[in-house]
Amino acid sequence: MNTGLEQELESDTRSRRNGDGDADPSTDPRPIGEIASDIWQKAETLLQQELKLAVTDAQERLEVMRREVDAQVTTLKVEVVAKATGGAVVFVGVLALTAALILGLAEVVDPWLAALIVGVVVTGIGVLLLRKRLEPLPSVHARELLPKRALESSKRDIKEIEEALK
Repeated sequence: MNTGLEQELESDTRSRRNGDGDADPSTDPRPIGEIASDIWQKAETLLQQELKLAVTDAQERLEVMRREVDAQVTTLKVEVVAKATGGAVVFVGVLALTAALILGLAEVVDPWLAALIVGVVVTGIGVLLLRKRLEPLPSVHARELLPKRALESSKRDIKEIEEALK
């Protein structure tokens, strides 16, 4: 996509070509100060356009990332509620099984000893489960925030300016 400035530069370059297709700066009747001023104005306009493109590109990337994060947060909320509910039900079941285990073991040993044995075993299992490492959340890398279109466009513009100055 050519910007207006790029098209204007191409038009100026074409209008100053002589018969063999090479740019001939000696045929430009304007004084050097006017040419330098023109180049300065065009460079300033180009930089402003590139900055606007970079800002737009960054805003678009941030909006996409915001939507992705919103979707992930919504999914996470649903998962947390589902897992918390499931965890509560499992916890009640584990309590009932623990009580049954204590009562069954109390037939063989004293009730206090049965409760102690079951408590130590259940606590040991819980500690082992808690020590298991959780997976880290995916992180956002700074490279994803770079204004890629603006950088590519700037590189093209620099290349075109260098070619025009040759």
